[in-house]
Amino acid sequence: MALLWEKLNTLGTHVNIVNSLEGNLDLTLHCKSKDDDLGAHLLHHGGNFGFSFNPKFPIGTTLFFCSFQWNGEKLHYFDIFISGDYGRADCDYCNWSIFKPGPCRNRDPMQRVCFPWNK
Repeated sequence: MALLWEKLNTLGTHVNIVNSLEGNLDLTLHCKSKDDDLGAHLLHHGGNFGFSFNPKFPIGTTLFFCSFQWNGEKLHYFDIFISGDYGRADCDYCNWSIFKPGPCRNRDPMQRVCFPWNK
């Protein structure tokens, strides 16, 4: 049913980020685009933060990036949505789990694609 809804959704793109850090750590995240600052959010283990937007045209001009921090460690950065990028933008509902080695996109219950942090 969820996959059918993803195909029928014409109301924009939805990004959902879940704190999946090992050790039940709290996660602070801050997501932005060129035009929108979504603010900083504290997520307890298992907590989530979501946002919605309408991708811009022409294709390839929408970018949302986020910083992630836990346990007072250095900030980690990741481009959570890049229009035109198959791994990060081929979804109406983009579900992400955050782990220490990097974020993972949950394509469906059986497929997770993980990425390294931005350098």
